[in-house]
Amino acid sequence: MKRFSLSIALILTSLAFAQVLTGCTGSFQSPENIQATASSEGLMMSKVDLNLHPMNKTVCDPFNGNNTQVMSQGVQGTLFYRTSTMPRMYRAEDYINFTKKSDKTIFFTEMNVPTRIFTEGFSTQTTGVLVDDTGAKLFEYFGIKFESTLQLGEADDEGDYELALLSDDGSRLKIKDPATDSWREIINSDGDHPTRMGCASEVIHMTRRTQIPIEEIYYQGPRTHIANVLMWRKSSTAGKDSSCGATGNNYFFNPDQASVPLTPYKDLLARGWKPVAAENFWLNNTYNPCTQGTKPIISGFRTVEIALTDAYFAWSTDIAASTQVRLINQSTGEEILTAADNMLRTTHEVHVSGLKPNTTYKAQAVSISLDLGNSISDELTFTTH
Repeated sequence: MKRFSLSIALILTSLAFAQVLTGCTGSFQSPENIQATASSEGLMMSKVDLNLHPMNKTVCDPFNGNNTQVMSQGVQGTLFYRTSTMPRMYRAEDYINFTKKSDKTIFFTEMNVPTRIFTEGFSTQTTGVLVDDTGAKLFEYFGIKFESTLQLGEADDEGDYELALLSDDGSRLKIKDPATDSWREIINSDGDHPTRMGCASEVIHMTRRTQIPIEEIYYQGPRTHIANVLMWRKSSTAGKDSSCGATGNNYFFNPDQASVPLTPYKDLLARGWKPVAAENFWLNNTYNPCTQGTKPIISGFRTVEIALTDAYFAWSTDIAASTQVRLINQSTGEEILTAADNMLRTTHEVHVSGLKPNTTYKAQAVSISLDLGNSISDELTFTTH
């Protein structure tokens, strides 16, 4: 069953924008109080609010590097991390409740990360890797809250399902009962540990119409092994599998050989277990900005005029796309992405105001197409007067 409610929400969002925007000359403002005004003709409205998940604050599947093909599918993650002044923590909920919440949002196609070495860190769509308060690459002592909705795919049978999590380190899973509209925890595999199979305490009943919101909280303690695989199988009972509670970073997978599956994991598959697939995860009233859409080709990006606190830019795209400018203050390193007016066009002319005088910036054109393909131009450098 498709998520008709999300499609309707996206349509209503677009209609709302059509009512409040001032057409092709509308002014829009970034959170940093730098204003950008597009003066070129808009051809169509974006399907979604592009400012809801700006590229400079979006991380796309840092563990697998995958992008979805459907903008309403996926898993949304909120990132939390421990700073140098915080004590070490040993529970997933402590990372969510007591550490620093990042302003970056992570999107995943699925929750299927076999045991592996994680040293790459988190990168947004426009910038390099995220760092902690000491300037070190962030790849340990972080937590993630995953949110999505489970739904059967076309090849899945109706019936009772049991769930399990293979995680390193701690993880806990809640489901929202569609009958009572209340949350309850069904998996608790918390604490520092190598990859462990945490099994659900109850089965869930799935029909073609069932949509079950889920929330997993997870944390990665000390470097460097990570794992987070949500699995299920058809079963009338839960928590009885012989591997429930089994632990070991080289037990289910070999992290030193590209996470190759080992015999205990193959035995799980033989007993009917399988990772929950990408088509089973649907977002809750939002869209996935990491959708693999048609990338516009940006050409002719240039400055038209530079003033004391203003800059005028122009460029073209081969298909209708959004109009945004990414700016880097060279003296401070501050990154600014101007807000989109949610109109798509092929000729882009934009006036950016509120810049600092006598300051050098790097600039790039940013354009996002109707199906969320995104492109960033080469950099140019300019200095305000």
